[in-house]
Amino acid sequence: MKKENLLKTLSKTEDRILLSKVLDKYHLYEKTGKATYSDYLDPYEQKLVERFIKKMGIEDYAFYGGYNGAERRAIVFCPTAMPVDWELNCFNVLKITWSTRDNFSHRDFLGSLMGLGIKREKIGDILVSDEFSTIIVKKEIAQFIELYLSKIGSAKVKVELADDEEIKSFEPKIKDITTTVASLRLDCIASAGFGISRSKISQLVTSQRVNLNWEEVSSASKIINEEDTISIRGKGRIVLQKIGNTTKKNRVHVLIKKFI
Repeated sequence: MKKENLLKTLSKTEDRILLSKVLDKYHLYEKTGKATYSDYLDPYEQKLVERFIKKMGIEDYAFYGGYNGAERRAIVFCPTAMPVDWELNCFNVLKITWSTRDNFSHRDFLGSLMGLGIKREKIGDILVSDEFSTIIVKKEIAQFIELYLSKIGSAKVKVELADDEEIKSFEPKIKDITTTVASLRLDCIASAGFGISRSKISQLVTSQRVNLNWEEVSSASKIINEEDTISIRGKGRIVLQKIGNTTKKNRVHVLIKKFI
């Protein structure tokens, strides 16, 4: 199917704009024979882009976010047999340290970066620990951040270029939750995974803060399947890892993985 016809099947203007930009990168790769890569894409955008380019018969691509398991990734157009040297040209890893006792969150770092006028799509994953933060960014903005990011909130910070090997071994922290639920409805699973009431989950759905598999969900009663991901803005994400047997009281055993 041709590009124009595929774009017409999309209802959202922002989706059409995103896919047009991605295809521009592919056409540049076709023209020059050199690897090209997009801005960072969130998981919803990755699914959309991959579904689209598969329909176009494009095979020379890979997704990469700096390390295995990255959530935000760029799509790279390159020969499938090409060595991964292009990784070094896609991104830089920045290490941010501070001397205060502040407990910073992902939101603190993102807010400070965007406060410098940096667009979200230029920033990959932000990995926060107790002592430092590691941030993956597009290479063209790394030096700008080194020069101008001096504070997170009111705390002074130091920004330096890090070795990309430091991040490849990063493993997200996951908590296993084994429990039973009344049903496999979204509000039941989310309530068990996030530790908040079903009525609160319904309110969050109504306020458009809940995504199912990276797409906004409009019903708290939607049935959840194994491997489905539920994310709530400001609260993180969970995955329904396994659905087990039903108890005598008609409750369902489940294993939920919560990213913390």
